[in-house]
Amino acid sequence: MSHSATYRAVLFGPNPIAAGTEVELEYIDGEYQDVLVLEAVEDTETITRTYKRGRETDEPIPYRFVEEEAVDAGEADVPN
Repeated sequence: MSHSATYRAVLFGPNPIAAGTEVELEYIDGEYQDVLVLEAVEDTETITRTYKRGRETDEPIPYRFVEEEAVDAGEADVPN
């Protein structure tokens, strides 16, 4: 009987990056992660995407997109 430290998950969201993308995640204290927060840097901007675990128990475990937040490295140029 083998115990793996990882499990398979699939990300679902409104963008092509999370359109059914399968990833391998680590268990946290022997359990599935409830929330995933992924960050990517694109053209000096850090983009944060949050996913929550679905109710399904068979792998791959689905995670659904819940939030997107872009953090600009500089000040915004907004006209008054």
